[in-house]
Amino acid sequence: MKKITLLLMLVFVSIFGFSLQVNAQTNYPSYTYDYWRTPLPGVSPYRVKQVVLGTSINISLPDDPETANKTLKYVEDLFVTEDHYYIVDLQSQKIIITDKSFNVEKIIRDIPEYDETDTLINTYTLVRPRGIYVTEEYIYVVDENDLTNGYVYVISHDGEFVARYGRPDNPTYNAVVFKPNKIVVDRAGRMYIVVVGAFDGIVELQRDGTFSRFVGVQPVQVNPLDLLWRSFLSREQLSTVRLFLPVEYNAMSIDNEGFIYATSSGTSSAPIQRINPKGMDVLRKNGYVDPIGDVVRMPDQVRSGLTSISVNDYGMYSVLDRSNKKIFTYNDEGYLAYVTGFEGEFEGNFLFPTAIKYDHENLVVADSTDSRTIITIFEPTAFGSLVNEASKLTYDGESIDASAVWEDILVMNSNYSLAYVGIGHAYYRERMYKEAMDAYQLGQDRENYSKAYKEYRKIRFEANFPLVATFIGLIIAFSLAYPIIKDLTKKE
Repeated sequence: MKKITLLLMLVFVSIFGFSLQVNAQTNYPSYTYDYWRTPLPGVSPYRVKQVVLGTSINISLPDDPETANKTLKYVEDLFVTEDHYYIVDLQSQKIIITDKSFNVEKIIRDIPEYDETDTLINTYTLVRPRGIYVTEEYIYVVDENDLTNGYVYVISHDGEFVARYGRPDNPTYNAVVFKPNKIVVDRAGRMYIVVVGAFDGIVELQRDGTFSRFVGVQPVQVNPLDLLWRSFLSREQLSTVRLFLPVEYNAMSIDNEGFIYATSSGTSSAPIQRINPKGMDVLRKNGYVDPIGDVVRMPDQVRSGLTSISVNDYGMYSVLDRSNKKIFTYNDEGYLAYVTGFEGEFEGNFLFPTAIKYDHENLVVADSTDSRTIITIFEPTAFGSLVNEASKLTYDGESIDASAVWEDILVMNSNYSLAYVGIGHAYYRERMYKEAMDAYQLGQDRENYSKAYKEYRKIRFEANFPLVATFIGLIIAFSLAYPIIKDLTKKE
């Protein structure tokens, strides 16, 4: 039955071309890329569920008249738990903790330190908080500070001081100052910190704050034209030219297995990495286009500037493109699942997106400028929900069950190549290699097509081997018998 459905789809596409059924509930265009890196229009994967204005979130502090009637100013980072949102307000120098209805429950700016007798011995004040990560035990906040070194604060859920870590006292740490920008924490309590100006990679601190190492060191990106140009410069001229430096990271997320997803903007050839515990990039890149955001096709096209990333429980990750005001979502194999968001002031569009986080299937996105802040919650459309469901089933190894969902997706969007690839995976797992080849061909997946073809050719060879062997045996027998028969014939 699946084979018949697939063949009917092939005939439909070849006769009528690619068609698109747009969900009437959405107004936001989307697209993916085909094998030739050409954008293909798609069905919108998300719709706006809720828009929260910064002016609706009161962040006044009790006993502080200066903060009276103050509202959320500039969201630098977000963290989402089952019951709360944690919002880093850079301009107001505060951590705002709200419930899921955005009712403020706690505000952290001053962090009190108490001794064993509950006597207040010190108070630390946030200066330029830039990133946050929350575990069941603690709240971790990185404070860039001003001109001096910044700090990593470990805070209890009551808002009390637990620990503070500054510039690593280790000769391996070469950065002049310690300007922590973003942080994630693994299950063992190890802290991974993006530091502004640290080109050696992501700083890893042990649970007690001891410097451990740099992870995910990026190679230096060198332009051959720059090298040629430099070869004509004198030593004095070279001293005034900027150095070739590795690209630095700017955002992170961490998955359930402890792998770090990190982004870097600028000219990096690998702007998204998945860094394993050994510090190596193991991001899968099986799609038609590597996970880089938009494909630059024209000289005047703006390159994607990826500035925030979030990964969900089944390997899908969404990255925020601040330059082009978009969200790119990839599955665990590196295929572009969908794109959403564009520049503008309408609901669902962005002016200066700053942070993104998954909240189960929803996406929470902060968009902040000096004049206004908006937090938008996106929920999947029917199409987006199906893509996510099929991706999760495939991730869990249930590609056969996923194939039925991929077929439903093709009813909504017949040019959605990833669905054909998913169906191909199901056929391949059932050892139906010819059908898998047909599906991969529709999905323009040459690599998996070649893999299925090799298996198909092997099965055909094994099936025909007895016949071939018999034929070869007859030829050998005849060649051996022919001289004898010929001699006997001559004697007669």
